[in-house]
Amino acid sequence: MLLAGFVVLLASACAGTPPRASPSPAMARLAEDPAMAGRVDAYFAPLAAHADLSGTLVVMRGDRPVLVRHYGYADWPARKAHTLATRYSAASVTKGVVAATLVQLERAGTVSLDQPVGRWLPALADRPGMSLRAVLHHSAGLPRDLPDDFPIGEADVAAWLAAHPDRLQTPGKERYSNVGYALLAEVVARASGRPFAEVARERVLRPAGMDDSQVALQTADQVPGGALPYTAGPEPEGVMTPVPAPLEIGSSGLVTTAPDLARWARTLADGAYPELFVDEDPLGSIDTGHDDNGDYVSVQGTLPGYSANAIAWRDTDLSVAFAGNLFDYPVLRMGKTLRGLLGPAPPAPSPARPAAVPLTASHRALAGRYVHPDFGTIAIAEVRDRGGMTLTMPGQPAYWSFHLTPIAEGGLHWRAFGVVFRPGEAGGLLASPADGGEATTVPVATAEP
Repeated sequence: MLLAGFVVLLASACAGTPPRASPSPAMARLAEDPAMAGRVDAYFAPLAAHADLSGTLVVMRGDRPVLVRHYGYADWPARKAHTLATRYSAASVTKGVVAATLVQLERAGTVSLDQPVGRWLPALADRPGMSLRAVLHHSAGLPRDLPDDFPIGEADVAAWLAAHPDRLQTPGKERYSNVGYALLAEVVARASGRPFAEVARERVLRPAGMDDSQVALQTADQVPGGALPYTAGPEPEGVMTPVPAPLEIGSSGLVTTAPDLARWARTLADGAYPELFVDEDPLGSIDTGHDDNGDYVSVQGTLPGYSANAIAWRDTDLSVAFAGNLFDYPVLRMGKTLRGLLGPAPPAPSPARPAAVPLTASHRALAGRYVHPDFGTIAIAEVRDRGGMTLTMPGQPAYWSFHLTPIAEGGLHWRAFGVVFRPGEAGGLLASPADGGEATTVPVATAEP
């Protein structure tokens, strides 16, 4: 990834609101040209028509929406439409808010990112190598997730880690950790003497103009104006309620609107937090890059039933965001899609996905345990109260559960990841991209995971 220079960012931050260069003629045209709306509709409308997309897309110039599209429904059974005020869970986008909150506290002299976590959470005082910066970088040796039954909001993450030293590894190697950001939320609360959500709202969300956003120990469906969550499901509706993930705060918890999501990306691109971009990889699970439109900052996150993507380019006031309430294969490449739709070579519309057919004995014959090269052990079984054939991942949290759509010739379509399973050799499977591509062998699992 190409990073903007720290010196340039720091100079801009010290000067107040950084000046913006005039957008390139191509970028200026895209924000006002009806052809851009045509590109967006050509790509997204067919996906929405087949229940593969649900949410709000907004393109903004500065703080002004210049293109808005709503797909699917905020509440599918009630056919309740999305609006610009509809709120969505933004999942890992929260991590950037945590990082920015810590930067604000460091600027105030309250904390230092190079302090050990144990300075604020005594339960981890015997871990001097576990600095706030290392936790922000996912390199503190922390586990990925808390147990599904961890009573977040009631129990102390630091105390749990201290009681389970076997879950800790030697700091240094990057290892993605949601636990780490839950820990950082506790650091913010301890250092400030106030709940993390209050500090984040006051010091980060409000200054960014994110007045319709909050950090909460709730998902969007539990707050006023929130969209209900869905995942790819059985026909005829094509969507279903997902198995929920455990509640989190710090690693997740941000509930926001599509315009506010775009404002967050714009805040980062405008240089409000240069401290997050000092190292090769930005802090807070934020991404940077370069494309035909110049240097950009992007954020993304997914939860069962929700997705959030936003991009803002540094040399223009143009930003784009998609906030959704349906986990299906288009969200996996949403960042790339959004950049492409605003670029000189927009992506071609996705081919129609395989049509669903009635479930037969041929489909049921694919039930079993297999070893996927990317996902590890997977289990396929008929689960009638979940609408038919279901894929789970033994050893993973319960929310890793996905409907498989029966298609022609005995195949099963894993819509959430755009994969088609068909019978393979020796009782195994062949897994192929639904939009075409080389098949991967998925052998039978020979032992319990």
